[in-house]
Amino acid sequence: MEPDTQPTLTPGAFNPLLTEVTNFLMKFHRPAERHSEEPDKKQKCLRTFYSSQDLNLLSLPPKYTTLRVNLSRKTISEALTLVTEEMKKQFKGHFYVPAVYPHHILPDLLVVETRGVQIVTPAKKEVIVGKMCGSAVLRGAEVYAPGVLGVTPGVGVGELVAVYVDLDDKCLRGSKGFDGRKMFIGNGIAMQARKELFTKGKPSGLAVSMKDQIFDCPSLGNFHQDFLFLQNLPSVLCSHILRPSEHAVVLDMCAAPGGKSTHIASLMSGTGSVIAIDRSQNKINQITENAERLGLKNVIAIKYDSTKLLEEVEPTDKSIISDVQPHENSLKCLIPPYKSASFKWILLDAPCSALGQRPQLQTKASVKEIQSFPVIQRKLLRNGIKLLEPGGTLVYSTCTIVPEENEEMVKWVLDNFADIKLVDAQPKLGLPGLPNCGLNEEQCNKVQRFGPSFMVSSPIEGSVDSDTIGFFIAAFSKVQT
Repeated sequence: MEPDTQPTLTPGAFNPLLTEVTNFLMKFHRPAERHSEEPDKKQKCLRTFYSSQDLNLLSLPPKYTTLRVNLSRKTISEALTLVTEEMKKQFKGHFYVPAVYPHHILPDLLVVETRGVQIVTPAKKEVIVGKMCGSAVLRGAEVYAPGVLGVTPGVGVGELVAVYVDLDDKCLRGSKGFDGRKMFIGNGIAMQARKELFTKGKPSGLAVSMKDQIFDCPSLGNFHQDFLFLQNLPSVLCSHILRPSEHAVVLDMCAAPGGKSTHIASLMSGTGSVIAIDRSQNKINQITENAERLGLKNVIAIKYDSTKLLEEVEPTDKSIISDVQPHENSLKCLIPPYKSASFKWILLDAPCSALGQRPQLQTKASVKEIQSFPVIQRKLLRNGIKLLEPGGTLVYSTCTIVPEENEEMVKWVLDNFADIKLVDAQPKLGLPGLPNCGLNEEQCNKVQRFGPSFMVSSPIEGSVDSDTIGFFIAAFSKVQT
């Protein structure tokens, strides 16, 4: 591919999705008989809500960083004081310090508000990083050696360098110069020389300490992890909508990395049990580590496939007991598979196309990949509904903006399960679901949808509730007979 004549881009100024995916979101693409609406109405709906300008916002982080506080260890006021002091340290020498304040509704959430995109003049010498590293830097991280792809020759320790992201995965490791499409994300101080970064051994350690970032997000990922958890606002909202009572047994069907599981556990004041399911042992370890760090002993992490949680399905892993953490001996009764109607509270944060995540830097997700997610979502919802007891609540969520995984998935549930009703998801922070995408007006008002097109006109003019990742939440209840 020939290099772009203007290869340097700015966050928020380009659509990171493939053209075919953008067209998929903006056009009617299913047979009319599968929807109660006329095709032209749905086509108008999708085109209205998903313009290319809206989708550009996916390449930009939210202006607000949100921190969930474990209130069993610190009050919101105590946490507010500590985070405010940290911001003063991080932004010492700057003409401003990010504002820190409690969320106006959620009692365990702190908001850190920054200015957003800043004008920074790139340094002459360059460091090229991969997309994963670049996304992390835009959210406040430093540049670590494994993420570095190329460095201008002669860069020494202590030198000012411009950091760019390779948007198309074209930069070869060890490159001395790169002319492909890239995005400038800020200047920093080189902490390792070029020869140290590209030796035969595995690179490690801090490569660039960011100094002037194009997006001034604070660094809070390692700050007081014993009572603070970096979590997007819509994810925090899910647990408040579920609202389990103390001493409850809650099922989190797709729990990694454990943000919602640990939140539910803290909302129950350390009582009851949160059964956190994931099919990957590495992710189970991550859930357990997060729970232990936050001092939550009521999270039971279990390695299992959530599509096989029902008792009529024979477990394939006979050693499943060894994957239960912690205090497994006293909790063997909670080991899957489970009988129908075993849980009053279920959370299903389903695997999805993740097209709502921000920032996204030139994702490779194809239409074919996106269309595969509703299949697994329906399998998980079938299981979740069968496991839900009469009168119980199931909260379904995704971090995508695709109607097929959101509004149309809710419509599928209502069409196929006579004993399930849609309930109003409260507290209400998001906007209603998309009209003409399977749900009527009353049903649209019961679900919640976040970003990117719902920002007022730009992230700077929005609020913490509107400038978020793209997200969807629906709450269901099983009718008592």
